[in-house]
Amino acid sequence: MGIVKETKTRSVIKTILWRVIATINSYFVLSASITDGNLNNAIIMNATGFIIMFYYERIWSKITYGRYIEYNDNQEK
Repeated sequence: MGIVKETKTRSVIKTILWRVIATINSYFVLSASITDGNLNNAIIMNATGFIIMFYYERIWSKITYGRYIEYNDNQEK
């Protein structure tokens, strides 16, 4: 069996999409002004970001786009 690798294009797409999602998350948390304290808003923003990132990675683990198997010369295909 080979090693599963990712293309640079997949990594770039994942990175750009994550930054868009993280920015939207930050915007909603900060514009909602759930609390008056900056620290509390930062904690909420990071907690929601943690949850969103968990599901984001779970979704991407099911997407095969940009993945390939690299075989060693000593391994069978």
